[in-house]
Amino acid sequence: MSKSTTEAETASAPVLAPEALDRAANALRRSVEGSTSAFLYHAVCTLVFCRVWLWHLTPQAAALPGAQGFGWFFRYLTFCSFTLQTILFFSSCLSELVKSQETRTRLRAATNNLGCALFPIANTVTLMFYAVENATNGLVERGGFNRPDWLDFSVHSGNSLAAWGDILLSPHRDFAPQARSLAIALALAYSAWCLVVRAGYGKFPYPLLNKLPLAYGFFGFCVAGTSLVLFFFQVGAVARWSLRRRRSPARPVPTKKTD
Repeated sequence: MSKSTTEAETASAPVLAPEALDRAANALRRSVEGSTSAFLYHAVCTLVFCRVWLWHLTPQAAALPGAQGFGWFFRYLTFCSFTLQTILFFSSCLSELVKSQETRTRLRAATNNLGCALFPIANTVTLMFYAVENATNGLVERGGFNRPDWLDFSVHSGNSLAAWGDILLSPHRDFAPQARSLAIALALAYSAWCLVVRAGYGKFPYPLLNKLPLAYGFFGFCVAGTSLVLFFFQVGAVARWSLRRRRSPARPVPTKKTD
């Protein structure tokens, strides 16, 4: 092969190196910035959620109906999902602090699936609580008890707001099929737990469920809740996809050098 032929082929090759390096540098910068902002967000959420969770151990919380009898506050989906969110935020912080790359990768994979699964559950908790509460004048939970205003906001509104912040700020939330399966499994697990609570506590955790027919009413309520979980999972997936599309820079068209 002649020298002139080699030079001609080199000259006609697409010039991608500078653009590729720029894209790689921008992607690395966005990843570092995203990880830092996500870590700070998760750290704040961890502190706030731990504070709210630990309040349930105080004498004031002990006077609430939820603290009495079988299952403690874990009888309620609100507290179950809130506890899982607390674990999620703490684990997300931990995944940025561990030195082992293998451990970090496993933690990120676990928090990715858990975060995507808890997003629809947190939104379902918020929607169902306020919808049923307003429609039945407080039948979803018994009223007449002195609860701090910040408590109701934290566990019924702050939970879903925190979930939205998690999927929008975290660089590792892909809403993969295994996360959807986990969300469904959590919803079904709580449905089964409700039956265990009824057997151990003598009634369902929510007064509304006790007024519905045991078979068809309970089954219909579970189906409605699981359907909402699937709906909000798709909402989160679309929101995450739109965010990735906005953040992804347009790739330049390869150009060729001309003599």
